[in-house]
Amino acid sequence: MERGRVTREKIIAALLDLIRAGNLSPTSEDVAQYAGVGHRTVFRHFQDMESLFEEMNAKIRSLAQSVLTQTLSNGTLAQRIEALVAARAAPFEQITLYYLSGEIRLHASPAIQRARAQFAAQQRRQLHVCLPEVEARPDVAAAIELLTSMDGWVRLRRTQGLSVNQSRLAIISAVSRLLDA
Repeated sequence: MERGRVTREKIIAALLDLIRAGNLSPTSEDVAQYAGVGHRTVFRHFQDMESLFEEMNAKIRSLAQSVLTQTLSNGTLAQRIEALVAARAAPFEQITLYYLSGEIRLHASPAIQRARAQFAAQQRRQLHVCLPEVEARPDVAAAIELLTSMDGWVRLRRTQGLSVNQSRLAIISAVSRLLDA
């Protein structure tokens, strides 16, 4: 029983390590080799790659969970905007490669689709708690939700090549302008 749990954890850790190292679409063979187990062992512990990725998503979700449940509702509007963006920057940076890995199989994975919908809903709830000013302006709320989302973060960091600090400042500036802060 204990040995099975250890092997299962090795397989999950291998998947996480491979993605963190830049292999955004590891195969079951890649995972087995990295974990030091047989290919069939992977499927003795996981029904399929979908269930392995689902397990990985649970681990990744825990990285962002504590940040997305913070209320960040104290202070001036400018302080709350800065707090929201700062709180999201660190976990977004940590999970970027896993998020990009999920993009590769998003269209075919109901588990990832559900996880993304839940992640977006958590971000939306936090936004409305932190910045209640958006309640009366749905168009502005939608724009701010995009700006402060993981997708916005990936766009600034990966596509536009901005540094973490430049990305934070760009988001803070845009959200502040939208809310006239």
